[in-house]
Amino acid sequence: MELSCVQLVNIGLLIMNRATFEKRFLRITKIFGKLSGIWPDQNKVKFSLWAMVHITMASFVFVQVARIVHIGTLKVVIEQSSIIGTGIVMVVKHGNYILNAKKLKSLLNDMSEDWAIDRLKEEVAIMTTYAYRGTTLAMFYLVNACICAFLFLQLPWTVRLMHMIKSHNTSLPMVYAIPAYYFVEDDRKYYYYIQMYLGLSIYIVVIVFVGCDTCYMVLVQHACGLLTVAGYRFKNAINDLPFNARNPEKEAKEIYKKLCFSIQGHQRAIMFLTKIESAHVIYLLLCMGIIVLCLSITMVQITTMEICLDFYKFVSFLILQFLHLFCLTMQGQFIINSSDMIYNAIYEASWYNANPKTQALYILALRRSLTPRYLTAGGLIELNMRSFSEVIKLCVSYYTVLRST
Repeated sequence: MELSCVQLVNIGLLIMNRATFEKRFLRITKIFGKLSGIWPDQNKVKFSLWAMVHITMASFVFVQVARIVHIGTLKVVIEQSSIIGTGIVMVVKHGNYILNAKKLKSLLNDMSEDWAIDRLKEEVAIMTTYAYRGTTLAMFYLVNACICAFLFLQLPWTVRLMHMIKSHNTSLPMVYAIPAYYFVEDDRKYYYYIQMYLGLSIYIVVIVFVGCDTCYMVLVQHACGLLTVAGYRFKNAINDLPFNARNPEKEAKEIYKKLCFSIQGHQRAIMFLTKIESAHVIYLLLCMGIIVLCLSITMVQITTMEICLDFYKFVSFLILQFLHLFCLTMQGQFIINSSDMIYNAIYEASWYNANPKTQALYILALRRSLTPRYLTAGGLIELNMRSFSEVIKLCVSYYTVLRST
């Protein structure tokens, strides 16, 4: 289709190549994606990163299970289960992006292509708004993950520092960031080595969570931008190009071409959403199931603890789990809101001023917008704020059952 039919302008400063686009909107995602080995086009170093992530997490989960077997009390089972669940979720996230590396590369290529084409200034403004929203969400997620990691890491040293300040005659307490059974007879001999290992494990968890979840967020926000741009085109297909009384037939053809271009933009957004769901459908279902169990267990753990430094550590852990669940489900709500905007944009367009052929296209587009594309977890759970509230209710129900037993 010729550019003149949609009045596209060549705005050199607003047309981005791949490097500029990634530097401006994907900085956090790219950094953590490369550190975790899931970023496309990485060299052989990615295999070393994969090995480090999965060996560390396998050993991390193993020592947690070993403590449950070694002590065998219900309190220890509750204490370790939420941490084990976090390790399993991390492996699921990382494994999903390894298995779907080609799909992720295709999605990032599509994003780059969308930013490399000529667009109207208004469309660029829309795309930029959603891109910055994705960047803001990524930064917010990173900050919360770092705060939670810091609270875990500082606990052993804070306890030892407080012990030294109070000048106790007893030896320094052997507190670990994450309690587990480390298969050593003399904890004092290997204490600092164990703390280094735990620091590495927490560091890897943060890297993988931030790399995977921020990638999911920015992809969804780009899809929202495509949907909003399509709605803008539908609404202004007639308004931007009024009829010319001297040549109404020519103007009608131009409007028809613009509307076809709008439909193509809508189809591209739907295809992009389909790719996102295809790359995350099973992963989201597994994450939702594990998060429900972890949330319920963490709530039981907090309500049975005394007020101490450990208590605040696990409170922050619980908050981070809520935020994790919120971020996963909220992306689906963003898609629903953008899809509703397309319906409203079509309805508000001056379709009644068009010829019957163009009006028929508007009717078809309106009908298509009544059945929008949703993000789902395994095709079973529609991701939106309603499902978020239902999952929270389910967690509270499980918590009540576990607490009573």
